[in-house]
Amino acid sequence: MTHGDDEATKAVNTPRSVLLVSSAEELAARCRGMCLRARVMLLVESDLAALTNTAVERKPLALLFPDDIYAFDSAEFDALARDIQASVVTLEPGITDEVIEARLADALLRAEVLRQPEPTSSRYVLVPDGPRRAKRR
Repeated sequence: MTHGDDEATKAVNTPRSVLLVSSAEELAARCRGMCLRARVMLLVESDLAALTNTAVERKPLALLFPDDIYAFDSAEFDALARDIQASVVTLEPGITDEVIEARLADALLRAEVLRQPEPTSSRYVLVPDGPRRAKRR
């Protein structure tokens, strides 16, 4: 097995997960229910101190941040999300479950598109339709 095969196996065996950066139990409980409905297998909770290590280890599809935590260092959080091919979802105070679910669904879709493998090249090329030269005889 080559190293590339090992990485492909990990990607297939990694459960769909979301990482919530918050210590608010009420928010975590709301997000657990939404993740189940979005067919996310795992909601990982983290504090800021463990965020980077947890994100790199778990490779979640989305990073969920309350607005105040995200505002603390948004550029760094965005860079982390790019590095692990995840989407960032911010949650402002008073946000409704419907809005969280919509943002989560969009974030999951964006991250899954980012993680699609590059198409393998082919020796065949599509030739655009257009005027064709007459065959030589």
